[in-house]
Amino acid sequence: MRTPLLLLVAGAIGVSGCSGSPAAVDVPTTVLESEATSTTTLAPTTTSTPLPITTTTVPVVAGDCTVSSVLGIGVNSEEVRCLERHLIDRGWLMQTADAEFDEQTRIAVRTFQANHDPKLGIVIDGIAGQQTLELLELWLEPPPPDPDESTCEGLGDGAVLDREFQRAWLCAGDAISYLFPVTTAWDQPDPGDYEVVERSREASSILTGSYSEMSHFVVFTYGKFQGARVGFHSVPIYPSGEYVQPLDSVGTSELRGDTSGCIRALPDDAALIWDHLDFGATVKVIS
Repeated sequence: MRTPLLLLVAGAIGVSGCSGSPAAVDVPTTVLESEATSTTTLAPTTTSTPLPITTTTVPVVAGDCTVSSVLGIGVNSEEVRCLERHLIDRGWLMQTADAEFDEQTRIAVRTFQANHDPKLGIVIDGIAGQQTLELLELWLEPPPPDPDESTCEGLGDGAVLDREFQRAWLCAGDAISYLFPVTTAWDQPDPGDYEVVERSREASSILTGSYSEMSHFVVFTYGKFQGARVGFHSVPIYPSGEYVQPLDSVGTSELRGDTSGCIRALPDDAALIWDHLDFGATVKVIS
């Protein structure tokens, strides 16, 4: 009597002047073949409930993390992990988010950059700068540095204007006495020291194209292009009573350049500036 043969058949497994289904798996089948009876019998099959699949991967959600610095080779930080997670989610990076900006991350960033409309003018360099991060909806403007108190040295009762960060401060006794937001032009006044030469409690302008009025106008220079008076004043108001810009937009980078040269301040701040800066007071423009 010959011993029955046991055969295992395995299936394949798939793998102002102013104013961005796994393949099916075949289950192995056990076949008992008896030469004596010439019949084929399938072994009993059983069913079981599959174990739940668990994962520690954090889902990617728009706005779930932000980046406020330029990222490149060698940087290791949570900002890099944020970048990598979003590159993976979009299919540009094929590795885990390990918070290390290595060569694979650089290639993924460069590929992402290269796959955008050339009209955007994006630099294809593999560095995740502001433009690239904005396209990924990850960029968050970093907070400005603390104001430099040394800028007040020797100014007396003066003021300092920081156009880069849309802010200014009053000085007293070589120290900052009051910090406030402003809205300025892009290209003037130039950095340097100026003296208050005019003061007007009430003033008006048509340089926005429409008539508007402002108060507490402290003039310390004149425009480079039109020769109009340039200085601090309150946010102008149209005859309708509407401000030329929302008050909560004063100090924001989005509104920088909304004036032709003057420095707009909130109404209450404009009054404080007026009281602080007398004729001959120094106004230092640092950016």
